[in-house]
Amino acid sequence: MFYRATAAKLSSKSRSDTCFGTDTCKPASNIVNVHCAYTEPINPPNASPVLTRDQIWKGLQRKVRRAQDFVPIIKACDVVEEKGNEVTRVAHFEQGGKKWEVKEVCKSYYPTMVDFHQPDGAVITNTVSDGPGLTENDYHMTYTFEWRDESIAEGSIEHKKFFEDKVQMAKMAVHSSIEALRKLAQAGDLE
Repeated sequence: MFYRATAAKLSSKSRSDTCFGTDTCKPASNIVNVHCAYTEPINPPNASPVLTRDQIWKGLQRKVRRAQDFVPIIKACDVVEEKGNEVTRVAHFEQGGKKWEVKEVCKSYYPTMVDFHQPDGAVITNTVSDGPGLTENDYHMTYTFEWRDESIAEGSIEHKKFFEDKVQMAKMAVHSSIEALRKLAQAGDLE
């Protein structure tokens, strides 16, 4: 397992500047952007069952519609609209006694990637990639996050803590998603 993480403030041309018609987006120049990514093997040695690319993709499509099966802090997910490769959903979060919801536009790019676009311009990408062996035993799951926060100053202690917290959250999200995929496969729900 490894993670690769970077933090940077972007120019006004961030990949997540599209706000999908919301009025909550602000120019990127007013917001600290924090980027991190975490990668973990999907089928490490002794994993059972070994997940196929089709099972992984079916699982990611289920995650778009039933995120609560994959992410512990998501308690429910309502699909608002489906058209082509896009699903608009409302994810209901709960953590530490706090509850909130986020409307996301989920864009799927078979068989490799799903982007989750949030109203504040944040983008979360789930990517399935091949390792050097180019076999089922060498698939990797990477979650890449572009978080935005206007309440912290770039380079501050709070900025560093925010970044460190997000890397830990990324690790938990990838690991719990792979575990959920395996449980769904064991139950025959990804066939």
